[in-house]
Amino acid sequence: MAQLLRTGAASGAGQKVGVAMAATGLVLAVTLPSAQSLETVQIEPIAAASVETVVSAGAEIPIAFAAPEIASELNPDGHLKEALKVNAANVAPQAAKGTLSAPLKEMVTSSPFGGRINPITGQMGEQHTGQDFAIACGNLVFSAAGGTVSFAGWHSYGGGNRVVVDHGNGLSTSYNHMSEISVKVGQKVDRGTQVGLSGTTGASTGCHLHFEVIVDDETVDPIDWL
Repeated sequence: MAQLLRTGAASGAGQKVGVAMAATGLVLAVTLPSAQSLETVQIEPIAAASVETVVSAGAEIPIAFAAPEIASELNPDGHLKEALKVNAANVAPQAAKGTLSAPLKEMVTSSPFGGRINPITGQMGEQHTGQDFAIACGNLVFSAAGGTVSFAGWHSYGGGNRVVVDHGNGLSTSYNHMSEISVKVGQKVDRGTQVGLSGTTGASTGCHLHFEVIVDDETVDPIDWL
């Protein structure tokens, strides 16, 4: 192109030379003034090379476009183990909550933990040592967590057929007034293992489960641990 421009300029005729260039759509025109005729020199456009990169995966490699499902489930046994790294008496309320599972499939509170009127004698100011849950006789009763059965038999102080499970580090649970006991002393049980059937044995006015949480031999409100 430079040669063409020099030729046009050196001709002395003042020719008008137009140069058109097309490369990837770009057109360049150079015009020299001329008092005479117009002569146009055209250069054929050169097509720009196109480079295409193809990315493919083997047929055996699965390709999924759906967003991955993220799920998180509470591990109650791990929760309890973590809480009981200290003695049960030193477990903070927020750490204790939810570490024990329900001992019945349906939980209907009929008499809470704490002071109450004795339902049998009518005496005021009795300290109720657990939570009573209303349930028909013969329903399954489950261990609230894994542990070792430390007591299984008749309770001399009104609990009737009673089971106590030691969960370690000062924490135990007890299940009272049952019509039937399904475990024996020394037996290892898991969370949810059947320990008996609900009933109305001992000092009871009707079918229900009296459930206790025992920390260092002292009963505490089970609701704080359920």
